Amino acid sequence: LLQKITYNDGLDQYRLTPKQMYAEYEAKGADVVFAFQTRNPTHAGHAYLMRTGRERLIAKGYKNPVLWLSPLGGWTKSDDVPLDVRVKQHVAILEEKMLDPA
Repeated sequence: LLQKITYNDGLDQYRLTPKQMYAEYEAKGADVVFAFQTRNPTHAGHAYLMRTGRERLIAKGYKNPVLWLSPLGGWTKSDDVPLDVRVKQHVAILEEKMLDPA
């Protein structure tokens, strides 16, 4: 890419290049990154999968697994929750550390 693509939809701050993502994970001291992608709002089943994924990585000896939570954008069904609402929910989940062990 010669220039980063922007959509001016209020969500561009969350669209990171691979280099930016790598820098974020490095700044967080991640020794492994695990991902979860969905087009739906996060619910208890999703939270369980993300939490157990983290726990399993810790059990394997990783010290600081960091989650890459990736909501799908683009085409959605007419009854889907809008992307901006899902992103706000994901930000709140990460900021409140709801997926970190107590």
